[in-house]
Amino acid sequence: MASLQKHRVGGRTYWRIVESRRVNGKPRPVPVAYLGTADALLARLQDPGRAPGPIRLSSKQHGNVAALKAMADRLGVAEIIDRHVGPGRRSPSVGTTLLLAALNRAVQPRSKRGWAEWAADTTISHLFGLTRPDRLTSQFFWDQMNRVSPEALEAIEGELVRKVVDEFQLKLETLLYDTTNFFTYIASTNTRPKLPQRGHSKQKRVDLRLISWSVLCARESQIPLCTHVYDGNVPDVVQFSQALGCIQARLEALLGEKVKETTIVYDMGNNSRSNQAQVDEAPFHYVGALPPSRYRALREIPLEEYAALEDGRLAGLPVYRCKRVIWGAERTLVLYRSEMLREGQMRGLNQHLQKRIRALTRWQDQLEKPRSRPRNAESAQKKIASLTSGQYVRDVLRVEFNPERSGRERLTWSIDQDAVERLDQDVFGKRILMTDRHDWTSEEIVLAYRGQYELEAAFRQVKDPTHLAVRPQFHWTDQKLRVHIFICLIAYILARLVHHEARTRCGWTGSLSGLLNHLGRTRLAMVMHTATQRSKQKITCNWVLEEGDGDPPVFEHLVPQAPPFVYTHDVS
Repeated sequence: MASLQKHRVGGRTYWRIVESRRVNGKPRPVPVAYLGTADALLARLQDPGRAPGPIRLSSKQHGNVAALKAMADRLGVAEIIDRHVGPGRRSPSVGTTLLLAALNRAVQPRSKRGWAEWAADTTISHLFGLTRPDRLTSQFFWDQMNRVSPEALEAIEGELVRKVVDEFQLKLETLLYDTTNFFTYIASTNTRPKLPQRGHSKQKRVDLRLISWSVLCARESQIPLCTHVYDGNVPDVVQFSQALGCIQARLEALLGEKVKETTIVYDMGNNSRSNQAQVDEAPFHYVGALPPSRYRALREIPLEEYAALEDGRLAGLPVYRCKRVIWGAERTLVLYRSEMLREGQMRGLNQHLQKRIRALTRWQDQLEKPRSRPRNAESAQKKIASLTSGQYVRDVLRVEFNPERSGRERLTWSIDQDAVERLDQDVFGKRILMTDRHDWTSEEIVLAYRGQYELEAAFRQVKDPTHLAVRPQFHWTDQKLRVHIFICLIAYILARLVHHEARTRCGWTGSLSGLLNHLGRTRLAMVMHTATQRSKQKITCNWVLEEGDGDPPVFEHLVPQAPPFVYTHDVS
């Protein structure tokens, strides 16, 4: 219940509306509205132009932050963090501080310096009992983050993942592994951090330093189970070897003996002979891929020997199944042809050819000029080799240079249409999958591998600037960078679980971003009532939900009917 309270500032008396809340276990008056001086309040109430009845004072974004906090409370996120780090002497605690930062990452990613400005338009203060959210400066966040060690991060992640798996009974039969990276604006001259390095940028920012992130997630729920932040210049195949030990330890802690029933799916960029040897020794099963370019005999099996799947989700897909000894062990192989991949590879080949033909045309125009020629035949062949470089280009582009001719006639080229046809029929679109799941059907193997797009969708989500983005990040030490990405991980887990609950409990069919936007339209208003009793005016204050726009009441399914959550539209 709200009440009026006077307070003095600079020798003058002001009035405010406060609510009694518990802060760190103790009751504290928390201001919810500042009314000004008594004269200003009287003038406002006696204004003849003001309509009688309730006066709406403020309205703030509520639905998405409330749903995320409700999920965090259900999992005990802040308590888990404080258990491994310690709450510290400052308020809010380290766990609550990281959770506050995570909510911002999920709803509207901002820098730590811009957090307070964002929080002012939300009900964060009401939900967490913050008396002065503006005091949570960037320095405060950095000081709290500084208390979290890499060892604590690993322990927190392990306990949080176990809590999620137990609470939601996640299915862990099929798991997906992949890596991604994030570009940063950390200067090359800043040698203090070791994580940011130049490498193969998956966002095509080869000019910037990268931080890499590997993730093992559950296929059905897309919840991360094991993550690792590592140097941006480490190749995927090297990181996979290092991650396997952590993955095995995490799965054994989560599943015990049932780890033998789990299957891990990874793409061919993570595979090698030595890595596969490690996987073979691990207790779990696998579905991997082999590069068709290195297994020509398999790649050139004619399509006439493929058999179309008869039923199921992949009915009509041509596949070829066999067993072969690969890297010293017999493995089940499933070859199939993806029309989408074939069309994409054909488009890529045509783009490369058009680019090479434009370069050859420019060279031909130069040869038309007097005394314009290569210095010798060797230099001409080097230039031809450069122009025909690229995957499959040299197989179809025929270029000749004849120094005996004159002008542009010295250079000729053609496209071998027969070679293009052979690539289209025998090479493009083909995948080679391998597994030790000899009892699985071909459809199950292909669907397990195609599940990789679920993890790729998760990577796209954490690069979406609207919700759950890792960037912007303004940290320049390895420890802070690790904690920052862990905050983003917490945000993603909470948002993904809210999305899971919305789908299962109220039939939500939209995307994760769409759900956060939908919940964000649920706003919380503070309504003040005035009533005259014995010639005195009594003021009462209530928090109520604004009337929605007629959409399904998703909020009511995700937020409990308990303080500090507001669950009513009643202003009486």
